[in-house]
Amino acid sequence: MTTEHEQDPVHCAISDALSVLGDRWSLLVVRDVLRGINRFDSLQDSLHIARNILAQRLASLEEAGVLVKSPIKPNGKRMCYNPTPKCLGLIPVLVSLIDWTANWSSEEQKRWAKVIDKTTGEEVKIGIVDNNNNPIPMSQLSIQF
Repeated sequence: MTTEHEQDPVHCAISDALSVLGDRWSLLVVRDVLRGINRFDSLQDSLHIARNILAQRLASLEEAGVLVKSPIKPNGKRMCYNPTPKCLGLIPVLVSLIDWTANWSSEEQKRWAKVIDKTTGEEVKIGIVDNNNNPIPMSQLSIQF
């Protein structure tokens, strides 16, 4: 017997991720929260986003367990948004997007961002490895849903 998801050709892990992160603003909100910008007004200033759209994105990211909202001061009305472990799990995704942009954009576009190891000062890259941390060439990959 097949489940409903197995019969749906559009449903897959990527589809599930896009249901949480697939709009124009969600990953940008996540990016800024991971950078330490965690107050509503600061996020709005950083992103130049309408208040109602930001409120919707924050609510959906909180509902999905990506962010957690907490008062800035005990019993205060002003809130801040902090990353959850689920949010921290998106760091490799963001690094991969930066790497993809650096590899496939013009020189002008790719100068804006890179990921640096704070200890060594060296640029970080994302790779695909097996269970023993051995690199796997792209030609050997098969993505199955």
